[in-house]
Amino acid sequence: MEPIILSGKKELDIYVNPQRQNILRCMQIKGEPMTAKQIADQVGISASSVQRHIRLLKELGIVEQSHTEQIHGITATYYGVLPRNVRIGGLRDDGENNQRIALMQADISQRFSGFVDYCQALGSRLSDETQFGDMISGITHLTPSEAKELYQMIRSFLDAHECTSANSVAWEFAIIGYPVGQEQHE
Repeated sequence: MEPIILSGKKELDIYVNPQRQNILRCMQIKGEPMTAKQIADQVGISASSVQRHIRLLKELGIVEQSHTEQIHGITATYYGVLPRNVRIGGLRDDGENNQRIALMQADISQRFSGFVDYCQALGSRLSDETQFGDMISGITHLTPSEAKELYQMIRSFLDAHECTSANSVAWEFAIIGYPVGQEQHE
């Protein structure tokens, strides 16, 4: 999967926009190309606003025009999310860290809220046999090469399953991993 590293203010401004994040999430969950009207119906904004947001996401190389179809005599344009690994450039010392941190916090919060909603919707039907999805946290001990191997395994698995296939459903995830030393807690 081709990485896109967002490093400049303009790129971050485009990507960090909550409405564009909503549009991307909607398109990724659907897993197939959508029209601006279909996206608008899902995210609750006008189709013309969606088109403006799509144009900016196309500039970043995250979204592309997939195809067109004639529907009742009208040409409908379909857009799809490209298989890209978007990186926000880490926490560089370039004056844009507040945007990066806000994006990360919003992303984690949205995914955690979705998980809580999922668990609450299952309610009493939630059991060890029926639960799909969980939160796993803790400390593990890895050498630098093992940490790199773990990251590559996760990234490869996720990349291989990014596109929809027969009998698949969209899964939302958030994975955070970082080295933590004993000296940080003494």
